Amino acid sequence: MHWETILIVIGVLAVLGVLAFFIFRRRAYGPRIHRLPLDLMGYPDMPGVPFVLTEIPGTLVKLGLRANATTQAKWGLDNTYTVQGTAANGYSFLYGRGKDVEASEEADRQDLKTSLEASAEELEITPAKLKARMALHDEPSSGKDEDPLTTLSLTDPLQFTMSWTTFADVYENALPQLDEFAATLTDPEAANRSFWPTIAQHGFAYNLLILQKVNAQSAPGFKAIFGQDWLNDWNDLLAAGLLYAIDLTLYEKLPSNVVKGTVRFTPGTLTLLVQDATTKALSPIAVMVAGQNGAGKQIFTYGLAQPGAWLYALLAAKTSVTLYGIWMGHVYHWHIVSAALLMTLGNHVEENHPLRMFMAPQSDYLIPFNNVLLLLWKNITPPTSVSTAPQFLAMTNDFAKGRTYFDDDPDVTLEKFGIRREDFSEEKDWDRFPIAGMMLDLFAAVGEYVTVFVETTWASDTAVIEDKPLQAWLAASTNPKDGNVVGLPPMDSRANLIKTLRSLVYRLTAHGTARLNSTANPVLTYIPNFPPCLQIQDIPAANAVIDTKTLLSYLPKTGTIGEMITFYFTFVFSAPYVPFLPLAGNEVELIWPGGPSEPRNAALIDLREYVAGFIRVHDQPAQMHQWPRNIET
Repeated sequence: MHWETILIVIGVLAVLGVLAFFIFRRRAYGPRIHRLPLDLMGYPDMPGVPFVLTEIPGTLVKLGLRANATTQAKWGLDNTYTVQGTAANGYSFLYGRGKDVEASEEADRQDLKTSLEASAEELEITPAKLKARMALHDEPSSGKDEDPLTTLSLTDPLQFTMSWTTFADVYENALPQLDEFAATLTDPEAANRSFWPTIAQHGFAYNLLILQKVNAQSAPGFKAIFGQDWLNDWNDLLAAGLLYAIDLTLYEKLPSNVVKGTVRFTPGTLTLLVQDATTKALSPIAVMVAGQNGAGKQIFTYGLAQPGAWLYALLAAKTSVTLYGIWMGHVYHWHIVSAALLMTLGNHVEENHPLRMFMAPQSDYLIPFNNVLLLLWKNITPPTSVSTAPQFLAMTNDFAKGRTYFDDDPDVTLEKFGIRREDFSEEKDWDRFPIAGMMLDLFAAVGEYVTVFVETTWASDTAVIEDKPLQAWLAASTNPKDGNVVGLPPMDSRANLIKTLRSLVYRLTAHGTARLNSTANPVLTYIPNFPPCLQIQDIPAANAVIDTKTLLSYLPKTGTIGEMITFYFTFVFSAPYVPFLPLAGNEVELIWPGGPSEPRNAALIDLREYVAGFIRVHDQPAQMHQWPRNIET
């Protein structure tokens, strides 16, 4: 018995020793980041979505503070308008009279916070539990308690200025552009002139690299969609290399929804554009518009459709462009894929590993924000036709199917779509597609930063191959039951590591442009430029006579405009939690010992200087610390 007891004690101690070893190792990684079981819920193709239950309450507090930060800008919506016989200020039309919107949204945040704090020790998130939580926001608001002022259609293009705040002189500075914006709702020629430049100049935050050159491979599919409406002249444009397309027919899968008593509808669209061979300018020449499963499909051709019907077609195309920008261009590219890789990094690479140290400054906030997005859908998302979290997950899963990691990189996207610098440069590089040039420049700057880090940290390709945590990160990231990121290369060379990290760091960095004031004001906040939804589902015929009042009835109503402005103001009128450019200067808050002369620190300083220059050029007045270090919103 004596020896048996000793053996038992030794066995128990051995087990305890193994447990202690793994507990110690887990502490070196930080808390385990769990993955939502979306594959078990019918979404197997999208990257893994991490879930950090204990961080959500703190995120809700931060979002509440951020909402309060926009109050001053909302109070600046104080110009008076008369809409359908009622005079009131912009705030009243957008948010209602005497209603404290922020207080209502804060109450919902607190309800979710209390619920999650009560289950903060829960480690397993089952499909049933996740569905139950999302179901709390699965049903769109009925709108029965809404102020009637928030349910009105505007009747004059000038009324859309009610969303320009007088705070920070936004309204005053925007007025010189008003005639140009308003003309897009009354004059087909003006609408044509502005259609592509508006996307090409102001689509960075929405990552709108959506233009493709029509070629021999894509033309048959487009011809099939247009059918007998395909004109022979377009074949000549195709042969001359002057025919382009924006293909958003994927949205034919989307249902419309009724939210707050009104329809929210995003059509599937296919827009054809012709390029002037001399000036390189692009103009739309035809738009296909269709509802769910092709319902109500109409073909609108410039010069053949009635003027009002053509203006409708361009608004329909803009609506699908905006939906793509919000959910696919911005959230999928920058939020979803990045969060999957940060999850696997946190779970499989120790905190003192160089890769983890390199990524640490840009790895905060994103995962819990994504979680709040799913759990508090109605009060945090813009007013698109995607009205519930399950609809978002289904749409994202469809988009991710067959898509690989590097497909999201700007250089790969542009090459895939046949977009070449020489075809979009008249007087200077990319002046006919400015956001493409801006993205490529930022991508290159990030690439230089990442290259110095990798080449300084790993002496050879062999060092990369022999780095076990790095290999574990790759294995977890590509595992369908973990990161589920398709198309990552083997970590068998410094070149492949550079390529992978360049893409990730670019996503985390490029998101910062969405926080600049000039990103939203005044172009995006004039809602007809980028409508988040249409509010009538019926698609008019190409020969329908549509006057201005009828045309505007398709556009977002007053309360819907208010929700979109809340979305924009949250980005541009609240300070980042942590700015990308340190307040004390670009040579502080460095990652590595050795000061500013250490090569990796020097590369970080160079990247900061690049971002500072970007802000000075593209944000007026330049708010140097408005660009966040992390994805926070």
